[in-house]
Amino acid sequence: MAAKESTHAESTLIARSVQDYIERNPIKPGKYAAKRIFAGEKVQITEIAFDAGVELPDHKARTPILVQVIEGSVDFTIGDQLHSLAVGGLLHLEADIMHAVYAAAPARITVTFLSQ
Repeated sequence: MAAKESTHAESTLIARSVQDYIERNPIKPGKYAAKRIFAGEKVQITEIAFDAGVELPDHKARTPILVQVIEGSVDFTIGDQLHSLAVGGLLHLEADIMHAVYAAAPARITVTFLSQ
């Protein structure tokens, strides 16, 4: 059963386990699917589910971001730098930096947009 978002003044339950992400944002054949899973005053979190062989081509975020792999693995490219990230891998990227993400096998990441 998917987690119900529980909000109190001090906390918000976003996911109990990876199963919550899987149920909330299933992998779509041949595509990536982005879904906002939290929007707060100072932070926003988006989950992206990738099918095998799918790339999110060069793009940039308007704010600094934290990218964490929660299922599978991805190749995260920044310019000519390639970072191979597995489950638990975490990367920080400043605002307005061009980057791309590729998943050779099905994968799932969260992107946390930080306010400036």
